[in-house]
Amino acid sequence: MTDDKPSRKERARQLRREAYQRAKERQATDPKYLAMKEAAKQHRHEVYQAAKKRKKAATAEQKRERKQKDEGERAAKRAAASRELTKMVKPATKKPG
Repeated sequence: MTDDKPSRKERARQLRREAYQRAKERQATDPKYLAMKEAAKQHRHEVYQAAKKRKKAATAEQKRERKQKDEGERAAKRAAASRELTKMVKPATKKPG
């Protein structure tokens, strides 16, 4: 008995592999498949850009809200300080009478 010929199992495996390689080569040059791949790539890009735009807008909105809140707090602090100063200055500027 010689081991020159592969067993049926090995031969079947070899044929499956060859068929897979042929299909892979055919698919790599198939215009329909390439167009579908390009369309999917373009769609992914558009979805990514839309998500990026939404995220940027949300960040800008949060920043704007934070800035408004900080400005309001700063104005309130200035008003309180002004009132305190007015309370301190009024008695000092009263004419004795």
